[in-house]
Amino acid sequence: MACFWAILEEAHITLLAIYPDYQRQGLGKLLLYKLLEKAVQRQLERATLEVRVSNQSAIALYEHFGFRIAGERKNYYPQTGESALIFWRNDLQRAAFREQLNQWRQEILSRLARGEWQLEEETRAKIDIMGMQ
Repeated sequence: MACFWAILEEAHITLLAIYPDYQRQGLGKLLLYKLLEKAVQRQLERATLEVRVSNQSAIALYEHFGFRIAGERKNYYPQTGESALIFWRNDLQRAAFREQLNQWRQEILSRLARGEWQLEEETRAKIDIMGMQ
């Protein structure tokens, strides 16, 4: 599950989650790729998100996609008092970023194929990945 808010020229990623049984299979990359692709299509210039400081796998994912730490929100999560790192990814409208999106697309398709993931037509339509074939 993933979504972002479009605020002015920014995509604020508010949710990116994979059920634990399906983590580390490339699905997080797929969802983040699709969020960034949609942000580009909507002419947004940059993307931002917050992540728990303890979530090392998510941090690695975001860094892989070019997000950089811009700050920290102390005690951001009220249930635990854990802090959040603030990440930003700029230059979404540059040609170099669009080229990088194409490279990630190929990487993701290859990873999903190795994991023997097959998405049915109805599922592809629901999550809007028809352009990934």
